[in-house]
Amino acid sequence: MRTSFNEWARGVSMAYSKRAAFSGFTLMELLIVVAIVAILAVFAYPSYSDHVRKAARKAAAGKVLEIAGRLEQYRTQRFAYPSSAADLAGFAETEIKYEYEVTAVSTDGDVSGYTITATPVTTSDQVNDECGTLSYANDGAWTFGNSLTEQECL
Repeated sequence: MRTSFNEWARGVSMAYSKRAAFSGFTLMELLIVVAIVAILAVFAYPSYSDHVRKAARKAAAGKVLEIAGRLEQYRTQRFAYPSSAADLAGFAETEIKYEYEVTAVSTDGDVSGYTITATPVTTSDQVNDECGTLSYANDGAWTFGNSLTEQECL
């Protein structure tokens, strides 16, 4: 039996209108999707937090090395490291970025060396970082708050 185009179009239209009346998601489908997303978030968040802490630690280590370079430049121009706390204060990072506070101190009275320390800010999640405080000495030695090695922390 042959149908006209109008009859065929009407049948298609009715099929779509019935489907349109039932379009959308059921509450059960939405709850399943929300549960799956929640389970994924529970597993993903700790890993994400670790990566954020590692990134902040690497940024602080970069800032420490930048300050070490400026101190070495100072020594090259003046044949000694800064001799006073005021001179050393100019090398500290006054703006706290990346959850670390960076300071430079002289290691002894005759200013033959220095130590630059990056301390995690207590109000940030960086306090939970496994490496803790980062210290860099003029001889190129890194030390970390939890006695970890340079390979583990940098």
